[in-house]
Amino acid sequence: METETLIGIVVPTYNRAHLIGETLNSISKQTYSHWECLIIDDGSSDNTREVVENYLNIDKRFFYFQRTKDYNKGAAGARNYGLDLAIKRGVEFVQFFDDDDIMYPQKLELQLKPFLYDEKMVFTVCKFDKLVEMKEGESSFHRPSYDLHHEHAGDAILSGDLKINTLSSMWRLSILKDFRFNETLSHAEEWELFTRIGYHFPSNYGIVDEYLYSYRKHKNTLTMGADPDYSKRKTSGVIRTILCDYLTKEKIHTKFSILFFAKYFLVYSYNPSNIKSFLKYIKEQNMPWKIELYLRLGLTMAKINRKIIFKLSSWI
Repeated sequence: METETLIGIVVPTYNRAHLIGETLNSISKQTYSHWECLIIDDGSSDNTREVVENYLNIDKRFFYFQRTKDYNKGAAGARNYGLDLAIKRGVEFVQFFDDDDIMYPQKLELQLKPFLYDEKMVFTVCKFDKLVEMKEGESSFHRPSYDLHHEHAGDAILSGDLKINTLSSMWRLSILKDFRFNETLSHAEEWELFTRIGYHFPSNYGIVDEYLYSYRKHKNTLTMGADPDYSKRKTSGVIRTILCDYLTKEKIHTKFSILFFAKYFLVYSYNPSNIKSFLKYIKEQNMPWKIELYLRLGLTMAKINRKIIFKLSSWI
């Protein structure tokens, strides 16, 4: 591919000295060569820095930074710092990547290509393999099937139908200047961010129907393992509330998003005030009357069911 378009690869890291070398090796083997990798250390206490310095000496496209106090500790803060650095360095497209996963050689080349033919494209998305490491020396390789074609990116990301994460997507940096990861979230911050963007740009994405990296899941992976302090489940509920409020404020709800949140606030986390806000919203936005009917019936049924449940408990 003959282009001098600069891609910035943002890699947050924390105590991954034993794994980050494999990741950086995979990045160095990209068929597209005009990139720079911004490694953001989130306060590692192991020898991550020493491992990274070996790559800095070998390949001048690698750069090492320590997260500053202007950003919260955690992957979201490290990525936001990386974004701000990328903007200052003249990067045009950004690829987030994790410090324990493997990038296949053509990832950057194939995900950049659609941007060159469409100036309005916001992001491209690819498929990915899963490498699950359960015990010492034991692992399994999975190649899931994905459907990347959806009419509305926001609806598909919100529901989980569009399998997108920080690694599978490449972004036009000029768009991300107006968006940031929510640094108050400990989990699923990419779901929150990408959903917001998807509702602003529902059809402006490109599909690369190829498996372009290996996503490693192990006992120290944030997305794997138990949830003893309920932090993941609590964060999931918080994100739903944040997204609901955001779509309402920006007036970019769809029929799907209203039904999605209505089900949540009627069944899983009862909140009648949010349903009443929806009723006001759909009138202001002249949305179909069937949505209003659904919300009113759902609210009435939820109230009756709660009364029945409370009455039954008092009889036992």
